Amino acid sequence: MRFTWIRHGKTLWNREFRLQGSSDILLSKEGVLQSKLLAASFCKHPQYLFVSPLKRARQFARPLAGLFNLQPIIREELREMSFGNWEGLRYEDMDGETKKLYLAWYKDPGSIVPPEGESFDALTGRVNSFIAAAQGMMQEGESAAIVTHGGVIRAAVVLALGLPAVKAGCLQVDAASVTVLDFYAGTWRLVKFNDTCHLQITEGDKK
Repeated sequence: MRFTWIRHGKTLWNREFRLQGSSDILLSKEGVLQSKLLAASFCKHPQYLFVSPLKRARQFARPLAGLFNLQPIIREELREMSFGNWEGLRYEDMDGETKKLYLAWYKDPGSIVPPEGESFDALTGRVNSFIAAAQGMMQEGESAAIVTHGGVIRAAVVLALGLPAVKAGCLQVDAASVTVLDFYAGTWRLVKFNDTCHLQITEGDKK
């Protein structure tokens, strides 16, 4: 059983280094291009396509859904964690106390909850619920593509590998990246992490 976790492509807020969280931001033109490159890189037909309800994830999933004639399955558990009062802010916009709190959260997401936001425990709880539900739907040997967000993918890797929450802060999950987890013989194996090779455009491709 294979879970291919895909982070959505870039948005304008990504380019401006703003915290997005649960804010419903559309893809930028670059993000739309990334969605097409991602879909073109898929060699095997996934049996399922699970997608976050946020617009940037649903947008990003469209080329993949069209290529394989899949109906996206929207799952609330796959939405990005809420950053509460931090959403829409750039680091440079924060006051001194907010910067201090944000840096503490960045280093150890499990120890700090963003003001009016979601805890990492709550995030991992719903991601774990999604994984169990998806496994219940899938047969041995089937695969699922999951279009979601960086925080969700970090939570999935932490859960799969049995890592402490503090390690989530060490995981870099880039826009439009692919992370693959295989479930075999009762355990998860990390096959690929934060792969963005599909985003490389050669000079010939640009012509």
